[in-house]
Amino acid sequence: MIRFKYVASSAALALAMSPGAVLAQQYFDPGLFNKSIEQKPEDYQPPGARLGSFVLLPGAELAWTRNDNVFYTPDNELDDQVWHIRPWADLTSDWNRHALNFSAWGDFARYDDFGENDYEDWALRADGRVDVLQNSWFSADVSAYHLHEDRRDPAAGAPASPTEFDYDGFGLGYDHIFNRLKVGAYYNFNAFDYDDNVTGDGEFIDNQDRNRDQDRYTLRADWQLGPETALYGSYEWNSIDYDLPTDFEGYDRNSDGTVLSAGMIWDMTDLLTGDVSFNWSDQNYDDPRLDSVDGWGLGAGLTWTPRQTTLVSVRMAASPQETTQVGTSGYFSRLYSARLQQEIMPNLLFNLRGSYTDNDYENPGAADSELNKTDVTRVGAGLSYLFNRNLYLSGGYAWEQQTSDQERFEYDANRFFLTLGVEL
Repeated sequence: MIRFKYVASSAALALAMSPGAVLAQQYFDPGLFNKSIEQKPEDYQPPGARLGSFVLLPGAELAWTRNDNVFYTPDNELDDQVWHIRPWADLTSDWNRHALNFSAWGDFARYDDFGENDYEDWALRADGRVDVLQNSWFSADVSAYHLHEDRRDPAAGAPASPTEFDYDGFGLGYDHIFNRLKVGAYYNFNAFDYDDNVTGDGEFIDNQDRNRDQDRYTLRADWQLGPETALYGSYEWNSIDYDLPTDFEGYDRNSDGTVLSAGMIWDMTDLLTGDVSFNWSDQNYDDPRLDSVDGWGLGAGLTWTPRQTTLVSVRMAASPQETTQVGTSGYFSRLYSARLQQEIMPNLLFNLRGSYTDNDYENPGAADSELNKTDVTRVGAGLSYLFNRNLYLSGGYAWEQQTSDQERFEYDANRFFLTLGVEL
């Protein structure tokens, strides 16, 4: 039964840390927060540094990127070189009971020709677990993110520079095991705070009406089928409250929503880990002019290792998303992504990745000029050479395309990249 406890908690933590769950922004690259190498072969994994009863795993990457459409426009494309510094550090407890973990991540980018696109992204997170009894435990987490929203997202409003925003939140939970049944109750609070901006013509963009808070309450039950497998079901209720009573177009965008999920968790060592689920979501808005946003979707965060030299990762997410597009209540987004990592030699790794995002806007009776749909496709491939446990070099190519019923939101972009990484 102890095994069941960690299967459920580790899968829930992995889902909570996924970019889609953290950011609720499907326009972001599904690889956000991912390192160039998903998992190193055992002989090339960094040892880290032991600090008492904690293990510290720090690292950093220096990256060069060539992007042929840095403004993500349908025509008159402009290219530029981008330099990135990406430091990170994970501090993990190594205790028999209880747990306490810290993580920090950053991405600081500088453009050669178009300095207005420069940005500094960073994230801080802490989470922990307190084992109350043999089969009961409390969990908690707190996080702070400072990120940017570039021109990929139609809600950005054609800014002259990336729109910066802060995402902060915390969560509390309690789990208890009754024989093969585990039940849990969780609360999460998240807040979005967007900076103001200007258009390329100098027109002021007031983003105050995009700032909002979200409360989420979740009940979940897991039924253990075996030492490494469990079925689960969950019910979530959420409330979204905007800072302003109405947006600048006069719409009250406060809403309540529910999410129903049913799925399965696996934790088969060296074969399959993660979870997959079937979900129904709906978001209902206070303003009667805004129709509800609802739909079904698949959720997954799976890592499959069919053999020691092959690693396959699959991620899927589906949920209603917020927007302040005129006359639009929101949009339902479905994301499907996969990544393959294959060892050519123990120190030479090939990776292939792809994703597809379908964004359907709830826009009844929309005028011809209003947004109804966007689709984002990303494909990439690369190689990584491992010099030793601490040093590696990665390079590759990525292609990205967004199509839409509104031509002004369409674009194609090609990116070449080279990354030098160090881990201790």
